[in-house]
Amino acid sequence: MTEQQKYQLGESVVNRNTLKMGRIVDAADTDDGFTESVEIEYEGGFKEWISTDSVARLLLEVDPPRNNELL
Repeated sequence: MTEQQKYQLGESVVNRNTLKMGRIVDAADTDDGFTESVEIEYEGGFKEWISTDSVARLLLEVDPPRNNELL
């Protein structure tokens, strides 16, 4: 693992190898509490276990508010 991270069940992620989006449904943690692999469920119900080295958190880009608009 290049960086130690902890993932949460239900968190939206992207599989870096396939660029498919899914959500974490299970995780295998090390003794020190960091996640070493996760099970991702994709749309349609397909699930697979992958290393956290192949996982990226899903970031959504939103348009900035227009002039004088409140969030």
